[in-house]
Amino acid sequence: MTSKEQETPAPSVRLADTGSPIEALATSPVAACLLDAQGHCIEANPAFLTLIPGFDECGPRDSLLHSEQAAQLLGSLKALTAGTLSCQTLQHYRIQHDGCAWELQLHLSAVPTAGGADGGRVLALVQDDSGQRQRDLELKQLTNAVENSGSAIVITDADGSIQYVNTRFTDITGYSLNEVIGRQPSFLKSGNTPREVYDELWSTIRRHHKWRGTLHNRRKDGSYYWSLQSISPILDENGTLTNIVSVSDDITQIKEHQQQMERLAFFDPLTDLGNRRHFRDQLEELLRARSDHISALLLLDLDHFKKINDTMGHEAGDTLLRTVANRLRFCINAPHSVYRLGGDEFTVLLTDLNSIDRIRDYADDIIELLAQPLDIGTHQMQVTVSIGITLIGIDAMDVSSLLRNADLAMYRARHVGRNTYQFYSPEMNAEARRALTLEHDLRQALDRRELQLVYQPQIDLHSGQMVGMEALLRWHHPIEGAISPVEFIPMAEETGLIIPIGRWVLAQACRDAQRVRAALNRPLRVAVNLSARQFDDLGLEQMVRTCLADTGLPAEALELEITEGLMMENFETSMTVLSQLKRAGVTLAIDDFGTGYSSLSYLKKMPVHVLKIDRSFVQDIPDDRDDLAITSTIILMARQLGLQVLAEGIETEEQRQFLLASGCRVGQGFLFDRPLPLPELLKRYGPAPV
Repeated sequence: MTSKEQETPAPSVRLADTGSPIEALATSPVAACLLDAQGHCIEANPAFLTLIPGFDECGPRDSLLHSEQAAQLLGSLKALTAGTLSCQTLQHYRIQHDGCAWELQLHLSAVPTAGGADGGRVLALVQDDSGQRQRDLELKQLTNAVENSGSAIVITDADGSIQYVNTRFTDITGYSLNEVIGRQPSFLKSGNTPREVYDELWSTIRRHHKWRGTLHNRRKDGSYYWSLQSISPILDENGTLTNIVSVSDDITQIKEHQQQMERLAFFDPLTDLGNRRHFRDQLEELLRARSDHISALLLLDLDHFKKINDTMGHEAGDTLLRTVANRLRFCINAPHSVYRLGGDEFTVLLTDLNSIDRIRDYADDIIELLAQPLDIGTHQMQVTVSIGITLIGIDAMDVSSLLRNADLAMYRARHVGRNTYQFYSPEMNAEARRALTLEHDLRQALDRRELQLVYQPQIDLHSGQMVGMEALLRWHHPIEGAISPVEFIPMAEETGLIIPIGRWVLAQACRDAQRVRAALNRPLRVAVNLSARQFDDLGLEQMVRTCLADTGLPAEALELEITEGLMMENFETSMTVLSQLKRAGVTLAIDDFGTGYSSLSYLKKMPVHVLKIDRSFVQDIPDDRDDLAITSTIILMARQLGLQVLAEGIETEEQRQFLLASGCRVGQGFLFDRPLPLPELLKRYGPAPV
């Protein structure tokens, strides 16, 4: 438009005049207007005025020119009025009017005028394209959203045949659109989802409800994945199912993490056996079942596991626990089960047995299987186990009581010598209460001066003179009287009380030995037994040196005894400890020699001075030919290695004569004397009164 035209007031738009081309469209729903060559609207029908509110007879004539595409419209009008074009369509013609925006489609046609008056006219049929454009835009946006969705989307027909899958579906499953079109989604099944889940899925969809759940599927490459799916029915206006849309996410990592957490909650990570929680759940289920068959709980405790853990390290201990777990799995099959409660404690649940004998068979099998030698690093060792057994639903009806019963029976198995099993009996409750009382009293026995040392003389078998004495511990309970060392020494070992008690024993024995040496005015040794806990104590050497310094007893007058079995449990460690004690100058003795299974081959390596022949070889001399041969061999071997020999348990003159003739010079036993308190020992073996 020229500036002159802009200055000329534009006449108002009028409705179609009679005889005008617009007249025929006066009642048409199609919007129409008549334009001049400059784009001004000359006439318009009601549909046009309705299409664009505010565009009435009083409105401006150039509303169609309020567009960034006005130049395109004017170019078309010029060509049409000039006769170079007869018609033209303008797509997506956007205008702004009264703050509103329209997107129109203009169908332009030339309208001839008489003599070409006024430069010609153009009929414009106007279609509102905004709604369709919006729908196309929304469809495109929806298509992009579906295609680029982070979820796999599958659209099927009402029968479940796939019509569409998006890119994410291909990424997850490995199948392209062409590979799945027309197929049923069932080809994704892994076989691990229960059939009932699919039955519920289809039942829900057929009722026109949405289903949501988890399916275990298989990819094209055969690998498995977990899919969280939301499946919705699509209905037409009549309520008929037309399509099914599935939106799913790969939750494999989440599911695996969840399964891992659940497994950690119910399984032991070291051995992969069920843990304490899993065990309790299974035991409670057994108690609820109330079977007519016999079921049993076996509580297993590895003998001396702490020593293995402490001396060889936790890594070796873990290897041992895994090996034990694998052997128990081999021995115990379904429907029976094995669990690790923690530490070195395992449990076995035996169910639906026909007799008690079957329980004994399983216990024997476990003991035999675990006792087979196993290699831990460069070491070979043998594992023994103590087993407590209680009958489920017979001995007790709740988990806590059954565990307590099994623990009491296991404690009894350890008490009678380990590497065995014991069935629970009601009497064990009374024994347990007594054991707890004694343990409490033992903790105060030192302070109350209830512990006492007695001494068994060690006699020269030729002259009859006392050349040494063995210190033996006794406990005089204020109520129960004398408590057997067989009962309270293991208790002191288990509770750790043996460390302070052993320190007192060593100091008292050194003081008493110095007193006896002074009274007799001649050399004499005192023998003191070392327990397993003392032998493992890192401060043992320093404690020995301190006792010798405080009492003034010469180092060679102190004889420290360790059992052959204790020495052979860990030979390398034993060699280290014995070497340390030898540097302190004390005499070292092996107690109960001959009862071990491999000591002879290691004896020449041990820094020891004395072998004590166990009483089990002496008691049947001279009647048992085997004992005669064994005893003679030990004495001969010791002499060849330059070791002293002492025989225990001598009770008859025939035994003394045989030992003396075989080369054994020192012995102890009831033939000579029973263990004596120090005053009585001095009275009997001291110098005769003047």
